[in-house]
Amino acid sequence: MANELERSTRLIIKKECMEKISKENLKLFSKYKMDMEIRELSKGTIYGYEKDIKQWMGYLVQELDNPSILDLDEDDLEAFIYFCKTQGNNTERIKRRMSSISAFYKFLRRKKLVKESPMEFINRPKRGLPVVVQTYLTIEQVEAIRKYTRDNKNLMLETYVELSLSTMARVNAISNISWEQIDYNLLVITDVLEKEGKIVDLFFDERTKKLLQELYKERMSVGIQSPYVFIAMVDGKWDSVSTNTLRAWCKSIGDIINIPTLHPHDWRHSAATLKKNSGMDLETVSTLLNHSGTDVTRKHYLKEDKTKLGAKSREFSF
Repeated sequence: MANELERSTRLIIKKECMEKISKENLKLFSKYKMDMEIRELSKGTIYGYEKDIKQWMGYLVQELDNPSILDLDEDDLEAFIYFCKTQGNNTERIKRRMSSISAFYKFLRRKKLVKESPMEFINRPKRGLPVVVQTYLTIEQVEAIRKYTRDNKNLMLETYVELSLSTMARVNAISNISWEQIDYNLLVITDVLEKEGKIVDLFFDERTKKLLQELYKERMSVGIQSPYVFIAMVDGKWDSVSTNTLRAWCKSIGDIINIPTLHPHDWRHSAATLKKNSGMDLETVSTLLNHSGTDVTRKHYLKEDKTKLGAKSREFSF
């Protein structure tokens, strides 16, 4: 880890990416800058916020295909923070970036352009500690989780884990799944609403199929008629589970296996890596993750099997 007393390394964003920031994102920032000037923030403060936010928007062009900032979630922001860390930003520099983005989202929320700030779900880093912990579960840890959910006879939690691992779906997609979208013959969940309004198909396995069918049977036996697969009681009635509840489920599982930082996005990282290291080609992994290309998959989602890499390297010694 970089010495916190050293000057933080500058963030490298390609010039052409800075020039391609979407007009929508620039317009939103322009409104925020006007708001800062009306509130008579100092020129230095406004300059600092502008620099941080523009670099973040340039990153969105360079790494995420230029999405609207209104469509981002905490996973996207965590990916940016992790990117800053890999570029050599120290803890204090990253905290300032996070504060700039957080203040921007507070403005957007006040203007009712977003319902919540995704930065609220991300803890600020502490000196000497990792900024973002990305967990790549081993198959042994996956089996331990399976045993825990099975032994505790929590069918909905067990189904959540298996569906998340088999589909590698984002947490907001998982929360939106309804029973009518499931095709048990083709093992696919069709027309699922994901981030940025994208509609995707999610593919699951036989183990998950069995759990889904058991969960539906259990639901019918107790007379719960909700159309959603994962549900919680909201205002006296059953409704689709919130992403915050899914995060809480994930954390409770993490506490059991001694990984208190376990996060819903870790199912994607873990399953992608386990599938890739088991022989699935990169293009298929990327497609199943619903990525726009393999670069994002390779950079942010896969942890190479060092044992296999070492063996491959020795195989081609000269």
